[in-house]
Amino acid sequence: MGKGMLSIQPYYSERFLISKVGMSGLITFLVSLLDINTTLLGKYHYFIYFLSLTMYPKFLFVLNEKLDPMPLNIRVGQAVDVVGQAGKPKKITGFQTHTSPVLIGNGERA
Repeated sequence: MGKGMLSIQPYYSERFLISKVGMSGLITFLVSLLDINTTLLGKYHYFIYFLSLTMYPKFLFVLNEKLDPMPLNIRVGQAVDVVGQAGKPKKITGFQTHTSPVLIGNGERA
């Protein structure tokens, strides 16, 4: 979607929680496909907008006060392990430094 800049997923918080709103939009769209001639190809073509509830961006860019893009160094990587004292976990990531805008893959954080 969007040349690889958007993904459809009802998950958030590193695939730990499911968005009820996102899941309902996805299920509504899939149920409307059962009778596609009446819904999407008929007068209920706006059901495709329910997919927008599950769309999440896969990119990160930085804007200034005038909404102009500005280059900024961003560290992108995957979570490797959680270590630290009890009650104060520290996440260790293997990361690479990129200049914004950055495309973030599955399982990566910025």
